[in-house]
Amino acid sequence: MVSTASDLIKFEKQATGENSATWGTKANTAMSRIEEAIAGYRAITVAGSTYTLDDTQYLENSTTTSESHLSFIKCTGTPGAARLIAIPARTKHYTVWNAVTTYDITFGISGNVVVTVPTGHIVNVFCDGTNTYATSPLLNTTGQITYEKGGDISSASPTVIDTDGHMFDVTGTTGFSAFTVAAERLFVLQFDGILTMTHGAGTLDLLNGTNITTAAGDVGVFYSTAANVVRMISWTPATAKLNTIWVPAAAMYPSTTNGCAALAQVETTALRPDLKCLDFDPDSDEFAQFAIAMPKSWNEGTITYQPYWTVTGTNTGTVAWQLGGVAMASDDTINAVFGTLIATTALAHSGTSNDLMVSATSGAVTVAGSPAAGELCFFQINRDISADAQTGDARLLGIKIFYTTDTHTDT
Repeated sequence: MVSTASDLIKFEKQATGENSATWGTKANTAMSRIEEAIAGYRAITVAGSTYTLDDTQYLENSTTTSESHLSFIKCTGTPGAARLIAIPARTKHYTVWNAVTTYDITFGISGNVVVTVPTGHIVNVFCDGTNTYATSPLLNTTGQITYEKGGDISSASPTVIDTDGHMFDVTGTTGFSAFTVAAERLFVLQFDGILTMTHGAGTLDLLNGTNITTAAGDVGVFYSTAANVVRMISWTPATAKLNTIWVPAAAMYPSTTNGCAALAQVETTALRPDLKCLDFDPDSDEFAQFAIAMPKSWNEGTITYQPYWTVTGTNTGTVAWQLGGVAMASDDTINAVFGTLIATTALAHSGTSNDLMVSATSGAVTVAGSPAAGELCFFQINRDISADAQTGDARLLGIKIFYTTDTHTDT
């Protein structure tokens, strides 16, 4: 009998009693091949056509390395278009790094299911002898999991998910039937609006076959075992959400120094809405204050605000507002300086007496005092007469404060 090549990594299998003088050298060569199959690495240069991995079998008294049995393949070069890396038709696991310039690489057996590796990403793939599948999400070169943007999914234009490692935005989708999925696909759905995904026999398995309601920003990772048979791998509810607090003028008070007018109740017409308002005159900057024990769910980042106000009169001059804040914990002094005042864009009054005016949302307000969860925040608001042109008193009705949360509850 003579030596033969092994089925998968093509090292030399020696026949009984053969190679008595060279057995050790041949055994070492075979072990080198096994080592390369476990931990071997090769950079290949992809050019203007399909690149076929070298599949050389063992060579007598040679340590020549074939590419097909290596563990890790790095693709380099400037191929000018997406190219296929063709592999032998046998079972094998590979790690593939697409380091070519600009273009995607497909990896697998020509004519069968292949894996797409986007430029700059690393994917673990498995070939079953016919088709090739991704066995991990996309990794970038620093080892972070990434997903390529695959487009929007809506009931108006159904999407077919037929590649691994893509993230899809779900906008306006009312059910799973709005898109189809090929077999053996790993993908992510990111929800931009509220959506109820309903379990259907042979269609969707949401871990336990139950319904889930998503919110904007939620993310789910899914895997398809067969065409349109999808199982959810993980679910990440959105935590960073924008919330509001309404602060009416009735919750504010004039500052002791340069304060606005005292809180007043003003009747528009009998038995129509009365106004609880603070009047800020046009001749000098006047101030009011209020305090909020901010929710623990607040991420302690910047806030924004939106003033609601009116004018009794017909002057169409503009009104501008400013707001600053400072946070303090137990045992902190309350004798603290407010943060930088941030102004709204001056808004012109309509010219109709007692029309409600809603200013545009301000820029970011940084609350001074290094705020932490659950702290008390004092705020100061004023009319900035240097930035407006209204000749009458501006009547503040309240402000809406926008803040971002990073937890679901205040526990």
